[in-house]
This record gives sequence, C-alpha cells and structure tokens, in this order.
Amino acid sequence: MKKKKLILVSFDALSCTDLEYVKTLPHFSRIMKEGAYCTHVHSVYPSLTFPSHASIATGCRPSSHGIVNNYVLEPFARIHKWNFYASSLTRRAIWDYAAENGKRVMNMSWPVSAGGKMAYSMPEMSPVKPKVWNLDSFVRQMKVLCKYGTPRFAMRTLLSDRELPKAWFLGKQPNLDMSMMDRFLDAVNRYDFDIAMLHIYGLDDTKHTYGIYSGKCRYYLKEYDRFVGQLMDYARQCSDQNVTLLFTGDHSQKQVSYAIHGNMVLERLGYCTYESKRLTGYRAYLDSGDGMAYIYIKGGDKEQVTARVKEAFAVNRGVSRVMEKQDFENLGCDKEADLVLEARDGYYFESGYEEAADEEGIVNSHYQGVHGYLPDGENYQTMMFAWGEDVAPFQVETMGIIDILPSVCHWLNMKIDPVDGTARTQMWKKRTGGDS
Repeated sequence: MKKKKLILVSFDALSCTDLEYVKTLPHFSRIMKEGAYCTHVHSVYPSLTFPSHASIATGCRPSSHGIVNNYVLEPFARIHKWNFYASSLTRRAIWDYAAENGKRVMNMSWPVSAGGKMAYSMPEMSPVKPKVWNLDSFVRQMKVLCKYGTPRFAMRTLLSDRELPKAWFLGKQPNLDMSMMDRFLDAVNRYDFDIAMLHIYGLDDTKHTYGIYSGKCRYYLKEYDRFVGQLMDYARQCSDQNVTLLFTGDHSQKQVSYAIHGNMVLERLGYCTYESKRLTGYRAYLDSGDGMAYIYIKGGDKEQVTARVKEAFAVNRGVSRVMEKQDFENLGCDKEADLVLEARDGYYFESGYEEAADEEGIVNSHYQGVHGYLPDGENYQTMMFAWGEDVAPFQVETMGIIDILPSVCHWLNMKIDPVDGTARTQMWKKRTGGDS
C-alpha cells in the first residue's frame, strides 16, 4: 500500500479576481481539468493572514481558535507583537493531529506555528523591530528560529541560500518567495515527511503596494504556476507514494484610497488621551483589523460610552456597519470586543496616532490594497486547487478555508475534534487504501 503524503501550500492573497489570468497558466489550468478546485473560497472574519492561517490549520473560526487579529492586543505598546505562537491557539492544529497519529510534519513559514510539535519546522517569525539588517539582527533571528522551530532544519534551510537570511528578516520580495520555493522543493526531496506546509506572501505585498489589479501581480502568479508545475513533477516521480497537492489562498484584497484613524475620533470624544503622539490612557480603544476594527471599552458607564461611540462611527463616511455583540457574535471574530466596525469599500482602519486626520479621522491611504473585511463580499473570495492520485476531477461551487483541515484529515484518515468546517468529500475519489 502506498504511503500518503500531503503538500499544503498557501499563496497569500490569491483571489478570485486573479482567476482570469490564472486560467491562462499551464499548471493551474491543468488542475482545473484534472483535479478539484474552488474559485469561491470564503475566508474568515477578520480576513487577515494570521487568523486565516490559524483557521486553515485548525478548521475553526477565529473566535474558536483564539487568534482574532494579526497582532496581540496591546494598546500601549510601542511595537505590537505578532501572533506567532502555536501555544496561543485554543484549538488543536493539523500538526497536533499528525503527532497523535505518528505522522511527520514539515513546516516552512506557516503563521501561528512557532513552537508547534513538528518533525521539521521553520515557523513564520522574526525578531521584533527595528528592521535593520546587521550581524546582531542575524544572530537574533537564528536564536528565535532555533528556539521555536527545529534548530537543525531551520538553520540548514535559512543558510542554504546566502540571500535568504536578509530577505527573511526584512520581508524582501521577490527574493524571499523565490528562495522559499526553491528551499521547499529541496526539502520535500530531502526529508521524510507525511505533511509538508509552506506559506509565501509576495503576491500579498504587491497588492498592498500597487493594488489588486496591478500588472506586477502577474509576475507572482506566473512564478507560483511554475512552482505548482515543479511540485506536480515531484508527485509524479514519487510513483511508490500517494501524493496530494493542495494550493490555497487565505483571503482576498480590496482597492483602497483612504485610512480611518479611529482613535483620533475617540480622542475627540474624550475617550483616548495622547502625549507626544503616544497613547497614555483610554476608556474606548479602536484596534485595527484593516478592513474591520474592534472597539474595546472599559470602566463604568459602558452603556453610555458604547452609545456615544456607536453614534459617532455610524455617521462616519468611511464606515459601512457598526455592529454590537448580537450582530457580530456569530461572525467568528473576537467576542470580547464591545463593538465591531466594517469599513466601506475604498476605506480601511488604522489604530495609530495621525495628526493630519480630519474630524472623522480620515487621511489618504499609503496602501493601494487591503484585506480584513467580511469574507462574503462580492469578488472577495480566495481560491483552492487540489491535484493527486486520489483527487477527483470536481469543481466545488463554494467552500470556506475552515473546510480544508477536515477535508485533508478525511483523506489522511485522521480523526479530529469537532470543528467549524466541513469535510468536502466530493474532492476525493473512492478510497483505495494506503497507510493513512
């Protein structure tokens, strides 16, 4: 019986808006003929990278797995900490189920995986700012990856390309994506694994900087297609193994022109205080999730404060919805928030101080593309492509990223806890056995 192997690759910000070009690329288009795919995959709320990847790994929404934003909520921090750590998850992830079933996981740059129990791991994390590349930065980076990954694997991977340590630390694209794809191809050939995971984000960076329809996005899509083809070649060469390839995005993006600095609104209401542009106190605080925002209220008279804050943002030209707990408690975002705001198309939220903001807290955006919005918006879905010996030629009309974990665990015959997602069994041919 053939050994089953899963290769799970996340192309950050791969969107249904990329579909027309993707259909012209040889390897993606081949999967659309021979494999399973879905061009309307819903993200989670907020549709941000770290909550989304935690959802792919756990099959659960953010309110269930505990990662409700990219950053840890720290209103007074100078530098906000990313949600790097697997220990922050309140639900089990794919690497936990794999360990329970005696399977070996290989991880390169998967968010919210630092410290997770895996055979080979170089998690997505780097030392905190300042982002200045020097010997001290290099040493700190190596210490972090060795502490929260598997030291030998992380060091070998990072040092096998002389450009990778700097690109990793600075997030320098396209160098980082190109190097990571090469290192991943080397690793799947070199190491014995059951599940291999990779996250790359050059496309996401490009959409943030140049917009979702920029011709520069096509460079990454073309390179990703080349990489898909190389992994298909790898799978064909493993004739004694049963390899499934699954490629997915995590969220889409929207074009933006304006940023809403919501805490400037709260300052004018008397609910935030600043000294030298630093937050020194608050009764109400806005924590940005880019296309959405949480508002946390503390102290007495919460009902009165909540009502005033709600009234102020309800008439803000950049805000489409102001939601109270009964409105957002089933959306999968942080249930500890007092209010949740959704931005209008063309707008997004910022948490920081902004002197130039108008009376509604609005300034011109320094981004062209942003995500975080409700995942059911028009043309705001991501996509999924699966290919392999056991994958049925099938188009899934619609699904969520929370369906990925139960779907692949169904194929791997790994029992999992009750999750928010549903196994998409139509993706698979009739089971033919294997060591799963």
